[in-house]
Amino acid sequence: MDPFTAIAAATTAYNAIKKGFAAGREVEQMAGDLGRWMNSLNAIKEGHSKAKSRRIGSIEEEALETYAIKKKAEAMENELRNFIISNYGMAGWQDIIRIQAKLRKERQAEEQRKKEELEEFIVWCMVMALVLTALVLGVWVFITIDG
Repeated sequence: MDPFTAIAAATTAYNAIKKGFAAGREVEQMAGDLGRWMNSLNAIKEGHSKAKSRRIGSIEEEALETYAIKKKAEAMENELRNFIISNYGMAGWQDIIRIQAKLRKERQAEEQRKKEELEEFIVWCMVMALVLTALVLGVWVFITIDG
């Protein structure tokens, strides 16, 4: 996700989180919004790192743009942290950190599962290709010897 799309997604999720807290919802009830917001923040940080290392186009311009987006995301994070701590205490922020860690672990586990499935599929395709090759060679040898 590019940083511009990520900041739009982060802002939307951030506004939903703020409205949820204002309506008295618990942190656990907003896990989906928190997950989207945190994923967007990660995409922003990654996008800024990638922009600094690109070799095509105006590196400085792109890095400055993504830096501004990164700073906006950090400001959202600080505002949300202050809001949660002031309304729910440090325990509320710790709940969010706990949910963030849980979501990160789940995402990593899902990525690992998909990677393993892809590797298994590749191995299966290679085995099938070898079996098919052996079968074709066997038929060719049979036809050549018989003919």
